[in-house]
Amino acid sequence: MVMIGFTLAVLVVIAHPDDETLFSGFLHALTHKLNASVDLVCITNGEGGFQHSAPSESLYGSLQLSNETIARQHLPRIRKQELLGSGKILGIRKYFFYDQIDLKYDRDVENVLSKQWNKELIIQLLEQTITTGNGQQGYNLMLVMLPSVQSHGHHTASGLLALETIKRLRDKQLDEMKLPIVIGGSEFVLSDRPIYSLNSLAETSAEFRFYRKWKLSSSSEISDYQMIVLWVCGEHKSQGGLIAETLTLLARDNEQYFYFTLNNNTQKFRMINTLFKQLTDMHDYDSGNML
Repeated sequence: MVMIGFTLAVLVVIAHPDDETLFSGFLHALTHKLNASVDLVCITNGEGGFQHSAPSESLYGSLQLSNETIARQHLPRIRKQELLGSGKILGIRKYFFYDQIDLKYDRDVENVLSKQWNKELIIQLLEQTITTGNGQQGYNLMLVMLPSVQSHGHHTASGLLALETIKRLRDKQLDEMKLPIVIGGSEFVLSDRPIYSLNSLAETSAEFRFYRKWKLSSSSEISDYQMIVLWVCGEHKSQGGLIAETLTLLARDNEQYFYFTLNNNTQKFRMINTLFKQLTDMHDYDSGNML
């Protein structure tokens, strides 16, 4: 079996406290198969999710979470706890909450960065997290949300800010600084390599896949990563349509991850290639590669 040979430290950057569900299979395998340390950054406080919250009101002290004013007061606390519940299933080690306002759905990234979020503060926080979040060892890998013109502007903005942060850190030419390899996870099923022409930092050069129908172990023919996805979706009860959306609009057999050309390093590409090859081999239980 092809193996990386060291324990990974991974930083995940998401926009909302339920976006991790898009990458649940890969994240669960990283922590449970490879014993990786996975930390998570959530940029917004999730208060804008009130439109989906009515079914959960009885679970949260009968708060009228479908009322925007009430929801914006209570949803940040509630959704943070929901993310912690999801993270317990996935094996998330540490959380960084940036608490940016979740104002509304907007595909215009410039509106998000100029009218909703504090761009420079987020980059400052990301720099701090990337360089100190895992101590002197740093992070080997950073997973971000793949920028897309079809996506929620918050999703795309979170990915672009993470890429911008890596570029700024590299431009500082601090040789002692260990910068992570960056890959982007797609929320959509893509048949071609993604193109995001609005920002060259989002250019990608290769795709890797994680198969959600892999079995969790050789002892069960039933349990696969689709089950893990539904488990974590079930933790986000304030987001009433998430499970239905995951089973329909977001349904997929494969999670798709893309390697950014920003990494610009053959050795880094080989490491990512080895990582996904190792995960593939580990789930080939018939061959005896059983962990």
